[in-house]
Amino acid sequence: MEFYISVALLAAAAILSSIISIPMLKIIQLSGYKAKGVTAWWKSTKYDVLVRYAALMLFSFITEIIFFTCFSAVEWIRHCGVAFYCIFAAVFIVAVKNNGANKIKFTGRMVRLFTVNLILLLILGGGVAVATYYSVYCGTLTAAIGMLVPFVALLANAVTCPFEKLNNLKYVKRAKAKLTEKAPIVIGITGSFGKTTAKNLLKDMLLAKYTVLATPGSYNTPMGVCKTINNDLGDEKIFIAEMGARYKGDIKELCDIVSPVYGIITAVGDMHAETMGSRMDIADVKYELAAALPDSGTLALNGYNEDCKALKERKPLCKVTVAGEDVAYENLTIDARGTSFCLVVGDKRQNVTTKLLGAHIAETVCTCACIAISLGVELSDIAAAVENAQPVEHRLQLLDSGAVTVIDDAFNANPIGAKNALDVLKCFDGIKVIITPGFVELGALEKPCNVELGKQIADATDYAFLVGSRAADIKSGAVKAGMSEEKIKLFSTRDEAVEALKSIDGNKVVLFENDLPDNIK
Repeated sequence: MEFYISVALLAAAAILSSIISIPMLKIIQLSGYKAKGVTAWWKSTKYDVLVRYAALMLFSFITEIIFFTCFSAVEWIRHCGVAFYCIFAAVFIVAVKNNGANKIKFTGRMVRLFTVNLILLLILGGGVAVATYYSVYCGTLTAAIGMLVPFVALLANAVTCPFEKLNNLKYVKRAKAKLTEKAPIVIGITGSFGKTTAKNLLKDMLLAKYTVLATPGSYNTPMGVCKTINNDLGDEKIFIAEMGARYKGDIKELCDIVSPVYGIITAVGDMHAETMGSRMDIADVKYELAAALPDSGTLALNGYNEDCKALKERKPLCKVTVAGEDVAYENLTIDARGTSFCLVVGDKRQNVTTKLLGAHIAETVCTCACIAISLGVELSDIAAAVENAQPVEHRLQLLDSGAVTVIDDAFNANPIGAKNALDVLKCFDGIKVIITPGFVELGALEKPCNVELGKQIADATDYAFLVGSRAADIKSGAVKAGMSEEKIKLFSTRDEAVEALKSIDGNKVVLFENDLPDNIK
């Protein structure tokens, strides 16, 4: 009977430990299963998560040591250490149940990681159970499991990574084989921002002449691209692959998979400076696409972005076409209904009107048009595609609900994009409100950029609702620019900021600029 009680309690402790591991496993997933992403999150949150797990350990340890001291002579006391740990673990689970907006995604990889994590916790708990039979006071070691949970999760990730790399090779080989068989024209799109909008616009342009498959949503990782190829690629003439990057070599890895012939670089900015380094380092990563193109290929650069335009000076082997030179725009007009401009190619001119919002739209259209024209699409068809284009979700998407007009630009934020969004906000009538946590992952540039954002907010809005740990920097910039502190409100979460909107009477236009994942606070 003693044996079965021990096994039952041990299993319960391991299962509960696995459940309290879920917040850590979620952060591992959001960090691309990279340990340095997790440790960066610990640092950015001032190790708050480790403090939480340490508190679980401390409460459990104190309770157990008191209980063991008072009742050490009782035979069944050895079971109480695990029992108390289970109680505190259950309390911990309830306390963090709704912590964070992002839900863990139980993909195949996450299920495997969760399973290995559970096995490691069972082994750890088993060791404690064996030690307890030699000394009842060893039961207090159960409390240590709580503190070790984050590190066990990282260990489980390290254990599974080699297998995952081998497993991923299977999908990569299948995708490469299918691309060889179907032989579509492959176009790669990368950039610090604007990739998804460019991908959708280019696809609409090319549909005038070709059948086209593009990676859906923000599928811009190796496995996302491979999944699209393996599951969706048929006899389409063109395949467009969006290519995301957080580290050096990410674009090269994607190019090795799809072998693009055409490429677009939408911008070089400071996004992910924290993981890539300087602006020059970021340019190097984006240039990996240019370096991968064959001599017969064509690269389109957004010449309205100076750092992107400068990539032409590196003299890639492929043909280079530049927006702002080969394809340009003039007579730009932005209002609450959309964006209008004249598209200029040599001596040809084509007026374009679109419901898409922002000055960057004209730049993106010109950049995409460089490739579309190279592939034989007529200027009139390009204009028609842009006129019929639909906004990308959470990227300056207009949502009108009567008294409150929402400009949803919550997907992410960068200094150039945020300024564009604020310029769009100025075009609307009504009380102007911004809800934002500011910029993230900019490394040393983060603070000055957020201060500058505050200055721009002061010029464009009536109220600033600032969320999270960067709110103070944004506020300081807004106050320096003359915005009244009464008009600036600080909140811990976006939900609190949204609730506070009710206190403002009248017709409101609300700009949601950026929304942080749970691995960034």
